[in-house]
Amino acid sequence: MGYEWLLLGLIVALAGIVRGCTGFGFSALVVASAALFMPVTTVVPMVAILEIVASVHMASSTWRQAAFKPLIYLLIGTAIATPLGVYALVLLSAADIRLLLSGLIFILSLLLLSGWQYRGIVSKSSYLGMGLFAGLCNGAAAVGGLPLATFLASVRLNMQQLRATLVLFFFGADLILILSVSAHDLYHQSLVIYSAMMVLPMALGIQIGTVFFHKLNEKSLRRAVILLLLLLSVTGIVRGLLGYLFS
Repeated sequence: MGYEWLLLGLIVALAGIVRGCTGFGFSALVVASAALFMPVTTVVPMVAILEIVASVHMASSTWRQAAFKPLIYLLIGTAIATPLGVYALVLLSAADIRLLLSGLIFILSLLLLSGWQYRGIVSKSSYLGMGLFAGLCNGAAAVGGLPLATFLASVRLNMQQLRATLVLFFFGADLILILSVSAHDLYHQSLVIYSAMMVLPMALGIQIGTVFFHKLNEKSLRRAVILLLLLLSVTGIVRGLLGYLFS
């Protein structure tokens, strides 16, 4: 195991703390950080496995508070769009997908930071449409939670409902992602083994984050996470552009 896997373990633990506190941000933080030194086609499938484990770990104490009717339509949209996102992940070169991923995280983070809220009429089609967009983002870069968290925060769900709905969404969405990724042979034995090794630091992080959820200012934490995502995405964009200039 090289140094990059030890660094990944630290990243996973810190992202787990954020996941335990806010219910989202784990995938985006891991992917945005790890993509700076690991292939995206390795990171995204691994994150899908870890998200499912994280959701199972958190669901036992949160599932009763979830908004189930919106969740069904979100997952229907996600099931339709995720294979398209995975196709982009497989089709594009490593440099292209890294630049696309960083750009996507940058735009979504700015959206979160701006405080934008959905002002339209919230209907079944709204949830279905958001599910399509989240599925596309999740398939390509495992960051479907960012636009979804922004959308759900604007439809008057309280923090407990938002956190619980996101936990169950990640379970379903990443199960769909694993099935889609498996069709392109991106999973192999060593990847599954390394993913299993990341479960412990993630679980410890989530446990710490769950304790902090009742003690920290959630708004301040969310803002700090968004600013970190902006920094990581800008780093990825600059690195990608420099790679094109000097290749």
